[in-house]
Amino acid sequence: MAIYKTSDNAKDARLITNWFSNDYKECSQAVKKVCLNFGYRLKHESEDYGEFIFTRKRDTLDVRIISLTKRETAIDFIINSHIIFDFGRSKAIIEDLYERLRRELRFLKK
Repeated sequence: MAIYKTSDNAKDARLITNWFSNDYKECSQAVKKVCLNFGYRLKHESEDYGEFIFTRKRDTLDVRIISLTKRETAIDFIINSHIIFDFGRSKAIIEDLYERLRRELRFLKK
């Protein structure tokens, strides 16, 4: 099983946290829309902690949304693949999800 996590100081460019100049509500709506259209099913949602858990047949996706200011919001992913040999598939999924979110939201380069 492979587990990949995004962060601000990740060595792999595909796993660097993406920041957006949208508020929390806009980001959470975009995350739900993008993940549901990607084939995930919403399993758990916690507005208090900014956490969403999505599942698919082969993996589980944990999404964290953190708002520092009204117009500065980070979206992080943790993907847990239920496949023994991942071969970078999970990193490609994270990269694709970020690309789709950039089309929905205003990307903020940090």
